[in-house]
Amino acid sequence: MEFRRFAAASLLAAGLVFASPASAVLPPQAYLQARASAGVHLQVQVSRVRTSPKDNTCRMEGRALSVWRGPVKTGDAVRFVLPCRFASTPVMPGPTLWFDPSGLKPGQVLEGFFDSVEGGLSPARDQVFRVRAASAQPLCGTGDYACKDESAAP
Repeated sequence: MEFRRFAAASLLAAGLVFASPASAVLPPQAYLQARASAGVHLQVQVSRVRTSPKDNTCRMEGRALSVWRGPVKTGDAVRFVLPCRFASTPVMPGPTLWFDPSGLKPGQVLEGFFDSVEGGLSPARDQVFRVRAASAQPLCGTGDYACKDESAAP
């Protein structure tokens, strides 16, 4: 487990050092802090993805499968918007963790940390990850950069 944490932190650090301009530029702890302070932590099964290259967004809709924190209940409909990087998206440095819209599909399970906002949820510092399947216990935590699901990816 220690090796896995070390490897995940090393990969994250290396990625930040050699980051492209569209990559995150905040210290890794900022993302863990966002997870810890988020009001909602859940897994959602995606039912609809609407992409908008004009706004560089992917509007996600789905149902909560597992909820570990917050006012959302299992089975509730949820909505949130992810920042998506299209070919037309200007490359700019900043704290945004961009999502590849081609990798977001109905039927997928996402685990994420959110804040409640009017009309839905807002990802806490874009801390949303694709996971292989729904689980009874969280796969992504607040004390480790890596998710327990090795297939987890933004």
